[in-house]
Amino acid sequence: MMLTQKGWFGLCPVYIGDLHTGCPLLVERHWSLLPLMMLSEWFFAAIMFVKSWQDPEWEPAWPIKVTGDIEPRPAPGE
Repeated sequence: MMLTQKGWFGLCPVYIGDLHTGCPLLVERHWSLLPLMMLSEWFFAAIMFVKSWQDPEWEPAWPIKVTGDIEPRPAPGE
């Protein structure tokens, strides 16, 4: 899968692939950001759990902010 955009998931800067599908791929921009990714995921999952418990009609969605496209890297030798 090709990562084509960059953005944010909560506190974590991410690269995004398959943005226009129902299940985009999110990858932290550097391995050292994994704790921020996990913290953001836990925080939003907790909010969704509480909100859906309070209002069964509510439809959850993960907040992803897209900030731009990833610049393609030139092939070696170009």
